[in-house]
Amino acid sequence: MREALPVPAGASCPVRIQQPYAHTYAFRVKPADAGKNLLSFLCERFPFRDETGWRLRIADGRVQLNQFPADPIQLLCTGDIIQHTNLHVTEPSVPDSVRIVAESPDFLLVEKPAPMPVHPGGRYNRNCLTEILKENGYAELHLIHRLDAVTSGLMLLGKNPDFSREASALFRSGGVEKMYYARVQGLPDWEETSCDQPIGRAKGFRFACLPEGKPARSVFRVMTRGSANSIVACEPVTGRTHQLRLHLAWLGHPVSDDLVYQPGNAHRLQNRAICLHSAHLRIPALAVDGSLPVPSDWYENL
Repeated sequence: MREALPVPAGASCPVRIQQPYAHTYAFRVKPADAGKNLLSFLCERFPFRDETGWRLRIADGRVQLNQFPADPIQLLCTGDIIQHTNLHVTEPSVPDSVRIVAESPDFLLVEKPAPMPVHPGGRYNRNCLTEILKENGYAELHLIHRLDAVTSGLMLLGKNPDFSREASALFRSGGVEKMYYARVQGLPDWEETSCDQPIGRAKGFRFACLPEGKPARSVFRVMTRGSANSIVACEPVTGRTHQLRLHLAWLGHPVSDDLVYQPGNAHRLQNRAICLHSAHLRIPALAVDGSLPVPSDWYENL
């Protein structure tokens, strides 16, 4: 696995571009969808393609049901397997700069760039962290925790089941020291504060601070103030989805380039990296210890 490529001042990060390829997606029918016909299900589940498009794909055999040619009006049963072959998959590009920070017989600690998903899913099959590591000789890694695709920084992966189980248990029980850096909007009037707002799913990929959500706690400390933005150290005491992003927004200082959780952006998508960086990860019981500095470009126009 090579180190990240050096990038001259003012240059953009090298990118990883996949050539178009054929790929077959497969998924099982859930009980809630049993009884629907195949065409209706596809139009409902994947509305980015209209009814005519799905009819054509069923007719030419690119959509199969339980590995057999399908009929648009065929009724679905729980557990049926629908396969859809896309002959020309084009994945979004990602940074070509995964870097190994530390390695032992039990684990791999890497710096994940952003935007880059951790594992295959959605529009990404090959341009994701686990597949990139697999291409470079790390084929049997175990996911222990995750980072959002738009979040960069330290990620720990296990090389064997025993280490991975123990590390996962320590993440759940609070035996892991974690710290992030965030570049946020505004100049906080506090030096250190905390947020205990519960977090739950709002709609789709969005989460929110909700009274009925799961308990969540974050601690924040101002590191640097600029003219319009600040850099804050963030400690997620719990590990809810989008926790730091939501708690910072709740405090009135959202991550500076987080389009999803800035006021008035309820329907925006976030496809680019945001200024949230997993900077410190330490597990004393397992001799895991890694730290990264604040990204240098965050100080520009702070």
